[in-house]
Amino acid sequence: MPAKGSVPESRGGNRPYRRPRTTFLIAVGAAAALLTAACGSPGAAGEGGDGGGGDGGTSTLKVTTLSLCNEISVLWAQQKGIFEKNGLTVELVKAGGGAAGLAAVQGGSANLAFTNPFSTMLAMKSGIDLRWVATAYGTPKEGEDPSNAVLVKEDSPIKAGKDLEGKTVAVNELGGINQIIVQQFVTDAGGDPEKVKFVALPFGELASAVASGKVDASQAPEQYSNTPGVRSLGDPYMKVGKDKWLVFAGYVGTAKFVDENTESMKKFLASLKEANTAIKEPANQDEKYRIEAAHCGQDAKKLAEDPENPYFADVPMDAMKQMAQILVDQGQTDKLPDVEKLVPEYSRS
Repeated sequence: MPAKGSVPESRGGNRPYRRPRTTFLIAVGAAAALLTAACGSPGAAGEGGDGGGGDGGTSTLKVTTLSLCNEISVLWAQQKGIFEKNGLTVELVKAGGGAAGLAAVQGGSANLAFTNPFSTMLAMKSGIDLRWVATAYGTPKEGEDPSNAVLVKEDSPIKAGKDLEGKTVAVNELGGINQIIVQQFVTDAGGDPEKVKFVALPFGELASAVASGKVDASQAPEQYSNTPGVRSLGDPYMKVGKDKWLVFAGYVGTAKFVDENTESMKKFLASLKEANTAIKEPANQDEKYRIEAAHCGQDAKKLAEDPENPYFADVPMDAMKQMAQILVDQGQTDKLPDVEKLVPEYSRS
């Protein structure tokens, strides 16, 4: 998982997760009902206006949040008046994970969900028509600073992903985005991910479990590679993505809502782009980390020392298509997710 990245919902099992359509829809419906009861009905985009975020009034968007540091783009745009300048009011609605966010937009208690591509594509497989409006952040590509690591003991004979065959690997959750990427990391190195045993551990235990010999390896944020007694095999996201950024998290709405509120969606995307330009300015770094720290409950000085993921709002289609193919290759879906349908033209890079 990226140093400050998103936390997808927990799932069980050691192999690629296969969720039956009915189970997924029941889970989504239940979560949506809970969120609707807690939050009430969202203010629709263009409410009091033209229904499309035009000149009829300020558009209100309810956007789910996981209270993560890497949500800085939407936080900056909200707190610095960028959304307001572009005719939007953005309200953040807390959700317990990516699936809960998707449930919220399906149930109508939020307009956009903060989630990851794999969860989104699997939801589409279950029959939920979704649109990926904007990216929140991605993962580094080769030649950039890593934000993740596959950790092994300093004296371990494990040298590459294929050597993880027959070994126990810890991830923060079973069946989530990090396990999927590690499985691909093993495959790309010539190994068989079916022969890897995955276990779930809290983030704070991922490195120490390797150092103590409790597990053979773990996937963890890059800063954990500084733990005494461990070393990194490299960033699995960088290895899988090679010369391109992969998409880690972004903002997703139902096809109906997004299509009916195209202008508001374009304004949301433009606001994130403007925010990303600002948060990359050296003069804004201290304030950026203060805003992050207040949102995610961490120390601003520590955040400034941690590796960061690349922030971009457009959607790189080649990366999304690669991630869709990974789901097929791993047997999580027998039909290639329709990325062309998922990502509107105006959202593409």
